[in-house]
Amino acid sequence: MTAVLPLRAERTRVTWVRVESGFHVASRAGEFVGFAERTPDGHVVGFDGRSTPVGRYETLAEAQRAVESAPAPSEDSEPSMSPRLLGVFQGAATVAGLVALGALGAAALTFPGV
Repeated sequence: MTAVLPLRAERTRVTWVRVESGFHVASRAGEFVGFAERTPDGHVVGFDGRSTPVGRYETLAEAQRAVESAPAPSEDSEPSMSPRLLGVFQGAATVAGLVALGALGAAALTFPGV
């Protein structure tokens, strides 16, 4: 007898595990889906598979539903970064490059024969 597999895999069930008090992690077929974390004021924040907040909720069940329904990031997609944060990183990279270039110049002047 030959089994025929469906062309499109069915969406498997999400499993939630309580890691510690106020912190629950979700997985689907062994793959990380997201997590929910209780805040000091009693709300629960849901996070998707890239640890991006998907919302703040009154109950754990609401946060779990939001995490489960959040779109799964594709393997090709890169995490989004705010333009402001991107500018900060570009500025830091420029400064680091200039410092390295200055150190190279100082080394060349200090040890000209090397």
